[in-house]
Amino acid sequence: MRVKNKKILFVCTGNTCRSPMAEIILKNKLKLVGITNVKVWSAGLNTADGLKMSENSSKALKLMGYKPYGFKSRQLTKEMLEKSALVICMTESHKNALYGIKNVYTIKEVTGLDDVIDPYGGNINVYIKTSHQIEDACNVIIEKLLEQVKGEN
Repeated sequence: MRVKNKKILFVCTGNTCRSPMAEIILKNKLKLVGITNVKVWSAGLNTADGLKMSENSSKALKLMGYKPYGFKSRQLTKEMLEKSALVICMTESHKNALYGIKNVYTIKEVTGLDDVIDPYGGNINVYIKTSHQIEDACNVIIEKLLEQVKGEN
């Protein structure tokens, strides 16, 4: 996982629940550990540009101490894929939808943890569970990035 001076792109279905949570959590964690040369963004396979993050995703992030800024959804584009050093899909089915594109992995392949459950339509408890699952995955990604930085020094 080499992403120095690069972009990490999280992908889910609608870019209103899982991938925005991952974007916000990883951005915060990168800032906390002082990694400034890695940018994070997110997109959806099937969405419209400009949708708000789901209310329960926002609530779950706030409960964890994250500030969900004025997030707006983005439809995944070929250009986004080309600009990203690492594309992390929330599930195997998301990865399968991007078959043949380089640097596309599932969150499970990157972290060794499970696919991220889709909380859409669930109650706040489901969103909280999902947010914790994403935070665990982001912790592993941070560890790998820190190992990479350490190996370069």
